[in-house]
Amino acid sequence: MPNALKGKSTVSITWIAPTETAVEALRIFFDGHYEFMESNSYREGPLKLIQYTISESPEYEGFNEFFEGKFPKKTGRTIFNLFEIYENEEGLHHHWIETAPVAEVLAEMVETHNMEIVCFNQMKVRQSLWD
Repeated sequence: MPNALKGKSTVSITWIAPTETAVEALRIFFDGHYEFMESNSYREGPLKLIQYTISESPEYEGFNEFFEGKFPKKTGRTIFNLFEIYENEEGLHHHWIETAPVAEVLAEMVETHNMEIVCFNQMKVRQSLWD
C-alpha cells in the first residue's frame, strides 16, 4: 500500500569505522544490539517498532561512477548504518530512554576506535512505497 509508513518516526545512525579493529568492535556490538532489540522492542501498540535494520558496506570515494555502472574506489573505511522505524515519536523517544545504559559503552567504543558518527533522529517518513 503506498504511503503506509507516512508520518512514522525514524532514526538513522551512521558509524564510520577506520580500521578492521573498529569494524570488528561494531560487529560485536550490533550482534548484542540485535538481541536487545529482539527481546525489548514492542511489536504492537503505540511504542511499536516497525522496522530495524543494520547495514554494512565499504566507504567509497564518490558515487558518480555508480551512474556509469562502475564502482568507485574504496577508501579503506567501513560504514555501518542503523535504521529504525517506529509507529510514532513516542516509540522512538522511549527507545532512546531504555538504551541509555548502553550509551556510555558505545561512546567509549567510538572514541577508542576513532570512529565518526552521524545521527538523524526523530525524522518523519514523508513518502513510502510498499510496506
